[in-house]
Amino acid sequence: MEHAKSVPWKTDAYLYMERMKMEAGCIMGALSLLALVDYKIKKIPVVPLILTGILGMILHIIYGGREIEDILFGIAIGIVLYIVSEISKGKIGKGDAFLFMVTGVYLGFWNNLVLLWAASVMAGVVGVFVILSRKKRMDYKMPFVPFVLAAAFVMLIVGGGKFA
Repeated sequence: MEHAKSVPWKTDAYLYMERMKMEAGCIMGALSLLALVDYKIKKIPVVPLILTGILGMILHIIYGGREIEDILFGIAIGIVLYIVSEISKGKIGKGDAFLFMVTGVYLGFWNNLVLLWAASVMAGVVGVFVILSRKKRMDYKMPFVPFVLAAAFVMLIVGGGKFA
């Protein structure tokens, strides 16, 4: 099999764009599936998360990509969320923590942090509206992954079809 760099039209820029498209497709596909499941049953299945994380690592191996430190710090955001989940006795779901470990593989530290921030702001605004308009109680549990999907979609639009 001929190496990608030996084909004249497969330049570094071409490979970079291919990786970006594949990463965006993987993240958005996984988030769409997980958002639907989270909305329906308020649980995040582990198997799709694991498969998406493995696929992200394979993409980094094939196409290069982010520095290992950026990936590890991106994963660390999910680890911090997991610790917060343990301390808060599940106020933040462990599935959400695992989700941000996986998105950290794809997005790295800063983009994963922006994703978490944007999703949290969106969820907060909707949560206040839901509590005030529907008279839900403060302990109402709202699925978070749909907001992560919405935030990722906004990031793709603002980023011109790529996350970074």
